[in-house]
Amino acid sequence: MTQGGGDSQGGTLTNDARTRFEEVRRSVERLHDVQLMIMCGCEDWRPPGVSSRKSTPDPTASAAIRHVDELEGKLAALRAEEEELTDFIGEALVIVRAVRDALGGKYADLLEWRYIDCMSWSKIEEDHGVVRRTGNRRIDVAFDWIDSIGITRIIAGDLEI
Repeated sequence: MTQGGGDSQGGTLTNDARTRFEEVRRSVERLHDVQLMIMCGCEDWRPPGVSSRKSTPDPTASAAIRHVDELEGKLAALRAEEEELTDFIGEALVIVRAVRDALGGKYADLLEWRYIDCMSWSKIEEDHGVVRRTGNRRIDVAFDWIDSIGITRIIAGDLEI
C-alpha cells in the first residue's frame, strides 16, 4: 500500500481528505482479502511425519519443507500488510470520530458508511434513508472541514481551525 504526498498541514500521507478516504476504502477491501488469505490458505501447516532432521534424504519431504518455508514467508508478509492496513484504517477512524465531535453524526456516519463499511449509495439510501445527493453534500462538508484543519493535526487531536 502506498500513500503519497502530504497534506497542507505537514502531513505525511495524502494530499487531501477525499484522496485519503478513497485510499481507506481500498485499504478496507484489501484488508478483507488479506485476512481471508491468512485464515483460509496460510495456516501453520506441516505434513505429518516430515522433519528437517531426517537421516535419509526424501525428495518429497524436502519439497514439503521448502513449501512450508515459503508459506511462512508469505504468511509473515501478509501479517505485516495486515498490520499496516489496520493502522491506516485506524487513523481514518480517529478522523471520523473527530468529524463526529466537530460536525455531528450525520457527517461522520456517511464517512463511515461509504469508506469504512464500503457501502454503496443505494445501500445507504435503503438502510439509512440518505439519498446520494444529500450524502455527497455532507461528505463534501466533512472533507472541507478535515482539509481546513489538516489530517496530521486531527490525528494528533488538534481540532482548532
